[in-house]
Amino acid sequence: MTHLNSGSSTPGTVKYATWWSPCDEQILPHSSTPLDGALNTRTACLKHNDLLGDVTVFQQVRSFLSGEGRAAQG
Repeated sequence: MTHLNSGSSTPGTVKYATWWSPCDEQILPHSSTPLDGALNTRTACLKHNDLLGDVTVFQQVRSFLSGEGRAAQG
């Protein structure tokens, strides 16, 4: 674990992003989701699997992947 946790959370030239919900019941603590060097976006109050079907999250991910814009950080 020490070796895995050493170094950068976002190595290389890849752009990283996370989406997290304050109501996620699977990822606890919520503070474990954001990564240093990534675009970290707080969503509305969504349960874990609801992130997959949320229109706003979908649009933000699509925008991030296409390079058209950035999601709102939170």
